[in-house]
Amino acid sequence: MFTGLRGESLCITMYSNSLGSIMIEKSTVITVRLSRKDLERIEAVRTLENVDRSTLLKEFIENGLSQRVIRLYQKGKLSAGRAAEILGVSLREFLEMLEKEGVPINWDSGSIKEYLKAKYGE
Repeated sequence: MFTGLRGESLCITMYSNSLGSIMIEKSTVITVRLSRKDLERIEAVRTLENVDRSTLLKEFIENGLSQRVIRLYQKGKLSAGRAAEILGVSLREFLEMLEKEGVPINWDSGSIKEYLKAKYGE
């Protein structure tokens, strides 16, 4: 591990894929301080789901980030295109997320108009 400028560490994980190729994944290691109560709640869910803590926390972050981005979209602080970009999904996938969450879609936004034009023409 290498220490970063802000106290983060860089962790390089090597694994092989199904074709036998060596894949290298770089990730940043950060430290998070949790209250004892929060850690107990995380451990309770981790035990029930029988997953490692790191996997569970990554899922929590992904789910929380998705919900936060959707909320920012609802408030008009993010376009659908920018929201999709932040989440690392296609615009279509983000629109499906909105539909699943019951969030109204602003069909007049520029990014959606561009998407529809590219997909279906004028």
